[in-house]
Amino acid sequence: MSAYDVISTDVSFVPRTAAPPAVARKEVVVGPSASEFDFLATAAEEAERAQRAAAERMAGEARRALVTALQQKALDQASWDALIARARQAAQRGARELLLIRFPSELCSDRGRAINAMDPSWPETLIGEAADVFERWQRELKPQGFGLTAQILDFPGGFPGDAGLTLKWGR
Repeated sequence: MSAYDVISTDVSFVPRTAAPPAVARKEVVVGPSASEFDFLATAAEEAERAQRAAAERMAGEARRALVTALQQKALDQASWDALIARARQAAQRGARELLLIRFPSELCSDRGRAINAMDPSWPETLIGEAADVFERWQRELKPQGFGLTAQILDFPGGFPGDAGLTLKWGR
């Protein structure tokens, strides 16, 4: 057999209307969408908001428990003596005043309104240990020339938070 001999005459014929042979297609990868990122950011914000609300709820419950406990608490002699000792130490350091007690404004019958307004009747609104500190000052320290001021110390959420009674001496 020579190189020119036809071995087979069987030729497959593919009509022109047939689909072209399969070509490897390249997938077009679409990057992340803005709406996907927006969804992620919204989910994170909601989780943070829920966490903040839970923390605020727990802090509120703790504050209410503290107020309840402080309403029942009375100033004993040892605590009073410790306050006077702290005031003496402050004077020895050159201070002319000392915050004797910091307490939630809820320990005032008006939630601190009279203190904030500098109403002269503010002592009548004190409850619990704060009232005891005022009474001890009035009975024991005022006759000795000590002054006492009351003020709201912070305003969380725009409302009176903690109040304080400050002992003053000297000029």
